[in-house]
Amino acid sequence: MAHGRTASPSAPAHAEDEPPLARPPRPGADARVLSEALFAGRSTLTIEHEGTQYILRATRSGKLILTK
Repeated sequence: MAHGRTASPSAPAHAEDEPPLARPPRPGADARVLSEALFAGRSTLTIEHEGTQYILRATRSGKLILTK
């Protein structure tokens, strides 16, 4: 393990090698998440917000469409 850390039984062994989905924001700044990290090779994903499911789709032209 890098930096002398030991593996947690609940964390996958490769977790340290992957970039984080979001970094803690600077005070007053918005959090940033890379769309590539969210989609992970897929073109759609489901987001649940306050009990409602939304579909986020990446188009071939690089646009994002969010539908209920």
